[in-house]
Amino acid sequence: MTSGVLVTSPAGILAILLVAVALADMLGRTGPMKRIGAAMIVIVFGALLANFRIIPPASSGGVVYDPIFTYLIPGSIFLVLLDVNLGALRRAGAPMLVAFALGAVGTFLGVWAANTLTPARAMLGEHAAPLAGMFTGTYIGGSANFNAVALAYGLTRDSGLYTASTVVDNVMTDVWIVATLALPALLAGTGWFRKRASANAIASTPAARTSLSTPLTGALSVGAPLALAAAALWISDLLSTWFEARGLAIPSILIVTTLALALAQLPGLARLTQANTIGMWGTFLFLAVVGANADLAALVAAGQLTPMLFTYVAIIFAVHGVILFGAGALLKLEPVVLAIASSANIGGTSTAFVLAEAEKRQDLVLPAILIGSIGNALGTYAAFAMVALVR
Repeated sequence: MTSGVLVTSPAGILAILLVAVALADMLGRTGPMKRIGAAMIVIVFGALLANFRIIPPASSGGVVYDPIFTYLIPGSIFLVLLDVNLGALRRAGAPMLVAFALGAVGTFLGVWAANTLTPARAMLGEHAAPLAGMFTGTYIGGSANFNAVALAYGLTRDSGLYTASTVVDNVMTDVWIVATLALPALLAGTGWFRKRASANAIASTPAARTSLSTPLTGALSVGAPLALAAAALWISDLLSTWFEARGLAIPSILIVTTLALALAQLPGLARLTQANTIGMWGTFLFLAVVGANADLAALVAAGQLTPMLFTYVAIIFAVHGVILFGAGALLKLEPVVLAIASSANIGGTSTAFVLAEAEKRQDLVLPAILIGSIGNALGTYAAFAMVALVR
């Protein structure tokens, strides 16, 4: 829905988003908003821009928004992973898998509780079970799992329910992403969770690595990382298509990740000192678009469905959070590990990756991406299991 939008030119939309990213980055580094962080600020900016109709909501797609999801965020992930220290990953992998599994169980039980405690069945009839499956899929995997269930049960033809469910999902996911950005700092001081890992467990920083070689300067410092990222996306698409033709469904993001990790072990890559900065700007632009997905006007048009769906998702999140963070406290897992696992469940690979980067935990970046990919693989199976359970 773009009626009444102030700026509709693709160049204008991109310019406004980039200004929002720059402003969020500046505010997140200095002054009273430093404690909030740029990632949280840019989500809020994106939501305000879309809902005040300065730019169109991201749910409408278009030549600006679609490439950000298709190319920008995978390319940004590739660039950030060029700094990953594989030695630190062994210590982070197992706790992250445990946390992700707890979060998935919490989601599954949360959807069952929401279906039981809300009037969804009375209001939606035969569509109630597929709706439960859609939310199970998206909050264990991602939007692809959400849409797979919707297509399988014909909910995409019920434009009112499908649109309202999609917008509520976007709005509540934004709220949860903001919450997970704040939770590590809030929970770290409670004494219920494991303290942050020692400095030796954290992956090496670009500054430490570049002491061994001369950094690239000038145009090459920007052009070389961008060229590598573009080549990695092209190769990943080719290989993904090649695997698919042979009956192997391997997501392109896993291929991009593998390419980045292989390159990251080459000593010469330490010269790409701007790769991480470019990657982070790409992720901030992605977060601005995530915020712009929260189209509140569409919820008004959904009428009485809206409060029911908000209550439904709130119950899911409450059960998910209680199980994940409660069990995490008993197991003495780190708050940041739990927050990233939760973000992977609720928001998917990209938001989990962003949270790991926002926390400056390079040792958790790859585990965040991998558990997000596991969620994508398992989400649809869990979704159809939920449909069968609640029917």
